[in-house]
Amino acid sequence: MSKPFYVTTPIYYVNDRPHIGHTYTTVLADVVARFHRMRGEEVYFLTGTDEHGQKVEKAAAARGITPKALADEVVANYTDLWQRMGMTHFRLIRTTDQDHKDQVQRLFKRLLDKGDIYKATYKGLYSVSDEAYVTELQAKELQAQGLAHQLVELEEETYFFRLSAYQDRLLAYFEAHPGFVQPDFRFNEVKRFVEGGLQDLSISRTSISWGIPVPGDEKHVIYVWFDALLNYLSACPANCWPPDLQLVGKDILRFHAVYWPAFLMSAGMFLPETILAHGWWLMGDDKMSKSKGNVVRPDTLLRFGNDALRFFFMREMQVGHDRGFSYEGFMDRLNADLANGLGNLASRTLSMIQRYRGGQVPMPSVLDEQDQEMATRLLAVFPEYLEKARANDFHAALDALWSYLRALDGYIVKAEPWKLAKDPANDPKLDAVLANLYRALRATALLVAPVMPGLAQSLWESLGHSDQVAARTFHGFALDGPAIGPIGESKPLFQRIDKEKEMSELEAAAAPVETKPTLDVPEIRETVDAESFFKVDLRVGRILEAERVPKSDKLIKMKVDLGIEQRTIVGGIGKAYEPDQLLNRLVVVVANLAPRKLMGIESHGMLLAASDNASKPYLVAPPDDAQPGFLVK
Repeated sequence: MSKPFYVTTPIYYVNDRPHIGHTYTTVLADVVARFHRMRGEEVYFLTGTDEHGQKVEKAAAARGITPKALADEVVANYTDLWQRMGMTHFRLIRTTDQDHKDQVQRLFKRLLDKGDIYKATYKGLYSVSDEAYVTELQAKELQAQGLAHQLVELEEETYFFRLSAYQDRLLAYFEAHPGFVQPDFRFNEVKRFVEGGLQDLSISRTSISWGIPVPGDEKHVIYVWFDALLNYLSACPANCWPPDLQLVGKDILRFHAVYWPAFLMSAGMFLPETILAHGWWLMGDDKMSKSKGNVVRPDTLLRFGNDALRFFFMREMQVGHDRGFSYEGFMDRLNADLANGLGNLASRTLSMIQRYRGGQVPMPSVLDEQDQEMATRLLAVFPEYLEKARANDFHAALDALWSYLRALDGYIVKAEPWKLAKDPANDPKLDAVLANLYRALRATALLVAPVMPGLAQSLWESLGHSDQVAARTFHGFALDGPAIGPIGESKPLFQRIDKEKEMSELEAAAAPVETKPTLDVPEIRETVDAESFFKVDLRVGRILEAERVPKSDKLIKMKVDLGIEQRTIVGGIGKAYEPDQLLNRLVVVVANLAPRKLMGIESHGMLLAASDNASKPYLVAPPDDAQPGFLVK
C-alpha cells in the first residue's frame, strides 16, 4: 500500500484576520490536494494556527482577556472562511491543542536527553517583528535595509538547540536532494545562508508565560519556532510521514528549510520531500500591510465567487515570484478568461449542439486537416497540463489550457458551423466540429476541477454527466470517447463583471479613514550609564541634497550640513519619503558613528527615526529655529 500524499500550509499567526496572503497559500494547498485525489491518491491536507508567543500575550493583556480567549476569537475567522470556501483539509491544528503540546514536550525531552538541546545564557540582538534572535550577519542585513530599529539587545537564560552541529549535514543533504526547496533561486538563498555559518538556536524564553512549558523546568516556555514547526508532526496521520509538499511564504523559508530539517535530523526522522516557497501579493511595489492600510481581505473578492478567486490565484501567480495585485487586474482576468473565454465557448458549443443536433453529441466519421489538428492538440495539452500541475505549476498549466481554448475560438471562426448547418452535405464536417468542441469542454471540466470545483461541476453537468467530476480520475480518461448521452441544460458559467460599477462600489466602501500608526511597544532596552550615553554625538543637520540609490527602493543618498562640515549619509527611508520631501529638512544625526558602506556608498552618520509596526520610519525633527551643528543632549 502506497503512502498517502501529505501536503501542509504554514500555521497562521493569530494576530489578525485572514488576508489574501493566507488565503492564497491555503487555496494552493487545496488545489494540490484535489489534484492528487484526482490522480487516484489518498490525500491528507493540513492547515492550522500558531497561537503562542509574545505578541499574542501582549495583545491579549492590552484587551484585558486571556491569550487563549484572543486566539479562540481570531481562529474562528479562519475556520469560518475555510468552510465557506470549501477547503478540503482533514484538520486545522492549533498549537494550543493538547496532542500538539504533548508532541512538543516529548521531542524537546528527546533532543535534550540526546545532548542536542542545552541550557546557557544568551546575550545578543533580538528581532521584535520576527520574534527571533538574530546573528551578527542578520543584524547587518537589517541595518542595510534600514530596519535596525527593530532590534533590541537581550540577555536571558535559555535553552539552545545545537544548530551549528548540523551545518555540514544540511549542506550534504541539499547536495543530495536538489529538489528539496523550490524554486531553485530560493534554494540557492538557503544554501548561501547555511554556508555563511550557523549559530546555535535559542528555543526557550523566561520573559513570557504564554507557551508550552519546558518539561521539568517550567519557568521556561518553549519558543515559538520549535513549537510551531512541530505542528506538522503532531497532526500527521499514521503512515503519512514525511510530508510530500510543504507550502510556505518566502519570508519564513529559512525557518522551514534550515531549522525544521535540523530538528528532524536530530530526531532521526525523514525530512519533507519538497518545501515550496511562494512569493508575496503586492500592492504596487509594497508588501501588503495592515498598518499601511493596503491589505486585501478575501471577503472583498469572494463577492465574485469562490471559483473566481481560486482561478485568479492559480492563473495569475507564478509560484515563487511576487505578483502585483489590483482590483482592475482581478476583474480584467476574470472577464477575459472566464466570461469571454471559457464561458462564451461553452455557451456557443452547447447551444449549437442543441440547435443542430437536438442535444445529441455526434460521433465524427471524417476529420479534415483542420479538425485533426484540433483533436491532436487536445491529446497534447491534456498530458502537458497534468505534467505542469504535478510540478505544482498551475500558472503554467492553466496558461497552456487557455491557449488551447483560444485556439478553439479561432477554429469556430474558420469552420463557420452556422453556415455548415444550412446544407446537409456538410453534416460530416459539422459533426467533426461539434465533437471536437464537446471533447475539449469535457477535458477542460476534468482538468480545472481542482482549481474551480463549482464551475467544473456545472460544466460537467451541462455536458450530460450526472456524477461528480471530482470523483473521476485523470488516468485512463478517454479524451476521444463518445458522449455519455445527450447534453444537459446549459448553465451560465460566469457572468461578465461590470467593472465600472464594481470599482465605484469598492471605492465607496474604501472611503478614506484616517489611520494612526500602530505599535506593539517593545520592552525598554537594558540600562546604560550617563557616561556611555554622552559618547554618542547627536547633532542637528539640514538636508541639502537627496536622491534615490539605484537598484534600491529603500535607500536615499543625502548631503547633510552639520554646521562644521557636510556629510554624505545613506538612509533606509525611501519607502516613506521622496527625495524632494527631504530637501532643506532639519534632522537629528548620529555624527560620530563609524562609516559603513551601503550599496557601495560610504555613509558617514545615521538619521534618527521612530517606527511603527510596519517599520515605517518617522524622522525625528528639531524645531524650525534650530541650526545645523546644534548638539542634541
